[in-house]
Amino acid sequence: MAYDLEEQESLDQLKAWWEKWGTLTMTIITAGCLAFAAYNGWNWYKRYQGNKATVAYVQLQTAYVQNDEKNIKSLADGLMQEYPSHVFASLAALMKASSDQQAGRLDEARAALSWVINEGKRPEYDAVARVRLAGVELDAGNPQKALEAIKGVSPEAAGKAMVLDRLGDVHLALGEVENARADWNKALLADANEGYLVPLITLKLQALPDPKI
Repeated sequence: MAYDLEEQESLDQLKAWWEKWGTLTMTIITAGCLAFAAYNGWNWYKRYQGNKATVAYVQLQTAYVQNDEKNIKSLADGLMQEYPSHVFASLAALMKASSDQQAGRLDEARAALSWVINEGKRPEYDAVARVRLAGVELDAGNPQKALEAIKGVSPEAAGKAMVLDRLGDVHLALGEVENARADWNKALLADANEGYLVPLITLKLQALPDPKI
């Protein structure tokens, strides 16, 4: 795709912005995804205290806060293997994927998120897993695979702003600046009530080159 000089300068500025703030962007989105996913999990926790899966999940949360990668892996793998249909198994896989992605183990992160999508049997976490998987593919330099992941989100899925925000990231990585702008504007509307993503999306929009008239 060819750009004129003015467009290229704007894209170079955007690239520099992403190099400076991209890691923070991904961190904020990952934290938001985990918080979104953990909401139902907390309700389960209150109802099923004493359940072995609950005990293991609480231990996993502690390991995650302490960045104890060895126990994150062992506890998450145990939940996924022993309680594959339990809500905490999918939450464990999401947490394991976060740890792996932060450590640069993209294949392991991809596998954990694919498990949520294909094996977890918790459709309420499908959108979160796909948004996160798209982020992993972006980290891996595979924007087309990222697009495939995010396009698989059900239209009725919760977290619409989160999905649209990540779709904007994907379109930007593909060089589709105006599609990214449209996605982020839609995300702002979708997040109007919560406002969680508004500051981040606003920064992204401000960093885009001016649209041609």
